Amino acid sequence: MSNFLVLSIGLIFVFALAGSYLRHRHLDRVLQDLIGFHVTVRMQSRQIWGNFKLYSNAVELKFSRVYTNHRGTDLTSYIVFKEQMNAIDAVFRYHDELTPQNQQRRIKQIEEARNPGWYRRFKRSLRNFMVAFKEAISESIGMMASRVQQQASLALLKSADGKLKSMGNNILDMAGNAAYDPVLEHYIFSRVVFENTNSDGNKTEYSGILEEYSADWVSVLDCYLNTQDQLSLVDANRLMIQRKMDFELSLEQNSAGAHYTLKIVNTDTQDIRLRRITGPEGFEHKIEKTLGRGQSLDINIQNLPMACLANVDQTRLPVSLQLIAPERSGNEPPGTGDQQSIKPYPSLPELQLDFQTCRRADVYLPRNRGILRHAAELVD
Repeated sequence: MSNFLVLSIGLIFVFALAGSYLRHRHLDRVLQDLIGFHVTVRMQSRQIWGNFKLYSNAVELKFSRVYTNHRGTDLTSYIVFKEQMNAIDAVFRYHDELTPQNQQRRIKQIEEARNPGWYRRFKRSLRNFMVAFKEAISESIGMMASRVQQQASLALLKSADGKLKSMGNNILDMAGNAAYDPVLEHYIFSRVVFENTNSDGNKTEYSGILEEYSADWVSVLDCYLNTQDQLSLVDANRLMIQRKMDFELSLEQNSAGAHYTLKIVNTDTQDIRLRRITGPEGFEHKIEKTLGRGQSLDINIQNLPMACLANVDQTRLPVSLQLIAPERSGNEPPGTGDQQSIKPYPSLPELQLDFQTCRRADVYLPRNRGILRHAAELVD
């Protein structure tokens, strides 16, 4: 067998093997920083939260408890495949929802990115070079394949150059995540303003530190967001994940109906404006109180509607829970994951708390929905 034939077949095999390996192992270099963190995904006017897991072709949010949908099916996670990622408006990593261990892990990630070692700098420079000169490298691969074909002059190799060039392009795309932007590169770890357009056509500006970008995503750290949020009161584990408020609640059934009491303590440095508690079938309990740091509020709701108690096991009443962040309660062993504190709490009434406050977050934005609009500090 001709040496040229062996060489050509070998090249095709190596490129095909490398392309297949990278395709199945490839993770977006922006989103991979979120693995193991509790995040909130905003998509098509909905919010979904859970522990973030990343695959080469999807993202998964692991819930803090088992949810049951309207068909009676138990759900433990939400999966968004790559083809559906365009529906995502933004991903938020709220600082007040991180365990102390994950707060330290986040800081370590940022420090490694801000002050990279020689290997990380070399890898980034190589990646940028490969993307910037992708066409030249691709043409070189094609010319090399054509040269082998001419030397061998075998029918088997008629299309080898095209296949090699195509596979070379795929490898270059995955190796560099197909992204090199001179402007974004210039403002890495500088404060910028990123303009994002959500699925409803509304524009939002996020001012923060540009950490990283890829072909599809960009990460903006330390954004301060004046938000109007809804916090589900049905999930005890969810209430313990956030660190802005501590809760004490009780639910009991008597001859007059269901009696629900809730104490809220502001453990944050920012004021919290408590707006209302809402539930199914239009239930609403207005609050309209502002809690300063360390302040608390007691809420009493008599005769809670039965629609709010649909998932409550009334044989387990009365229920009384103190939902305090594990590190403040002193009951949590050291760990690294936000999922470690999950406990089998009983189901609670279908209620949610509407509140306003300023929250600090790292925001992960799809590049097809936004653009770097302004620099927010002087950079040479």
